[in-house]
Amino acid sequence: MKKWMWVAVTTLCATAATAEERNFVCVSDRDGSEVRLDRFADGDKGEITTGTTAGDVVVLKGVGNLTFLYIEGQEVMTFVVNLDDMSYDLSIKGPNAGTDRGSCTEVDA
Repeated sequence: MKKWMWVAVTTLCATAATAEERNFVCVSDRDGSEVRLDRFADGDKGEITTGTTAGDVVVLKGVGNLTFLYIEGQEVMTFVVNLDDMSYDLSIKGPNAGTDRGSCTEVDA
């Protein structure tokens, strides 16, 4: 029993240690618009701010990327930041469907 408790504690500590705050400012190649993406220290929550949109996001960590998922009404915005080359791909599903690409810069909070 003690062995499993240590495994659980070690796993929890390792998970907490990998969660870190990250902040990005991303600029569209298409029209030069900016998006601010923030990943909070708890790791799976964050925030998106654009000229017309602001709200909470779910942040998913992938291999070499972070995905910021924003859902509002019938619209789903999936914003993938590639951490290797700091590019992004944006996909919007719903009434205002569309795509975009650009580059990001990591900034201090």
